[in-house]
Amino acid sequence: MVARVSGLIVTLLSSSFPGGPLQNGQPSAEIQEEVALTSLGSGPAATNKRHSTSDKMHFPRSSLQPITTLGKSEFGEVFLAKAQGLEEGVAETLVLVKSLQSKDEQQQLDFRRELEMFGKLNHANVVRLLGLCREAEPHYMVLEYVDLGDLKQFLRISKSKDEKLKSQPLSTKQKVALCTQVALGMEHLSNNRFVHKDLAARNCLVSAQRQVKVSALGLSKDVYNSEYYHFRQAWVPLRWMSPEAILEGDFSTKSDV
Repeated sequence: MVARVSGLIVTLLSSSFPGGPLQNGQPSAEIQEEVALTSLGSGPAATNKRHSTSDKMHFPRSSLQPITTLGKSEFGEVFLAKAQGLEEGVAETLVLVKSLQSKDEQQQLDFRRELEMFGKLNHANVVRLLGLCREAEPHYMVLEYVDLGDLKQFLRISKSKDEKLKSQPLSTKQKVALCTQVALGMEHLSNNRFVHKDLAARNCLVSAQRQVKVSALGLSKDVYNSEYYHFRQAWVPLRWMSPEAILEGDFSTKSDV
C-alpha cells in the first residue's frame, strides 16, 4: 500500500482522499468483520472475551472532565475532555470522547465495530483508543487527542495568505511525508482486515510535529456536511466512493484506497 504514495500525492494536493457480499467467491473483509463482531455477543466464551476486553479498557466516567462540545457524529456528541489518571505519571490528559446516544441497532453495531477496530489497532499513524466508559449510558469511547485538528483544515491553512494564521506553504517533500503516513496507517488497517469506509483528509488528524493519524471521528458529517449525501437510507461521501461501493454496497480495503 505504501507503493501507492504517488497516487496519494495527487489526492493530498486536492485536500481530499477518496473515501459486498462476495469477493472472488469469498466474503468481503467487512462481512467477515461483522460476523466476528456479531459472534462477540453470543456464547459463554464470546461473552467472557467481550467482558475481558471491556475490563481492560475500562475508564471511570467520573474521571472525565468535559471541556467543550466539538460537534456530533452519527452516534452522538463528540467532546474534548480532560481525563484524570489515564496515563501513568500524568495528572491530566486531553482526550476526545465519542458518545453513543443513538438507539438505532445498526448504529450501535457500527459503534461496537469501530470500538473493536481501534481496540485492536496499534500504530503510530492510527488514532489510539485509550479507554471505555460502559458502566452507564451513554457509552463513551475515549480516544487520543491530536492537537492541530484534521488534515483538510491543516492543508487549507498551509495555503492561506492570511498573515494572522502565520502559515507556511508545504514543500513537496513534506506533502510526500504526509501521504506516506496516511498510507502506513491504512496499510495497518488493511493488514488487520478492517474497512474504514470514509478515508479522507477530513478524517485524518495532524499533530504539531506533523504526525498524521487516520481516524474515524465522524465529526466530518457535522462540520463537512456538504461532503455527504443521503443515499440508500444513509449519509455517505458519495463523490469519493468507489463504483462498487456505490452500485453494489461492496466496501473493502481496496475501495478504501
